[in-house]
Amino acid sequence: MSPVATMTMDDADKSILSAADDLFYSRGIAAVSMSDVRDRSGVSMRRLYTLYPSKGALVAGWLAQRHQVWMTWFTTAVDRHIAQGTDALLAPFDAIGEWVATSVFRGCGFINSIAEVGEIDDTHRLIIAGHKRDVLRHIAELAQRSDHPVPEWLPASLAVLLDGAIVQCAIFGNDEPLTAARSAALQLLGTIPT
Repeated sequence: MSPVATMTMDDADKSILSAADDLFYSRGIAAVSMSDVRDRSGVSMRRLYTLYPSKGALVAGWLAQRHQVWMTWFTTAVDRHIAQGTDALLAPFDAIGEWVATSVFRGCGFINSIAEVGEIDDTHRLIIAGHKRDVLRHIAELAQRSDHPVPEWLPASLAVLLDGAIVQCAIFGNDEPLTAARSAALQLLGTIPT
């Protein structure tokens, strides 16, 4: 009996989502077929369709899992930067800087996905919006931990700077937009009355 035939459903799901993450993030959703995911994951097409009855269901599963993994990485990286003495409201920029510097960086998987209008539906949009709301919520929590008085508009402004920097870093293939966004955040913080 082949190892694929003895794979548990949980292991098959992990393998499928790992393959989907690699493929959707590197190529885009439209460029990836269910056969590509089958080939990369080593899971039979029958089991793949048992777990994800459609490509849309797989995209939803991938987005939900990517959200959990990314938020865990992001919050841990931000906390590490804060522990090293970085201002709580600048630490997200430094965490994103680590990601931008990796060889696999291709921008935000959620922003990239929302741009694929023909491949996503309302379920996907809700997951993507939930991800962005959780990032914003985390920035708002960081604002409460910071030494700065925090106007209501600040967390949303910082989130927009982060997203814009991520997009432009992917476009230009360097970290200059992130440096500019961090400088803008520092300027914003300097203008807030104490």
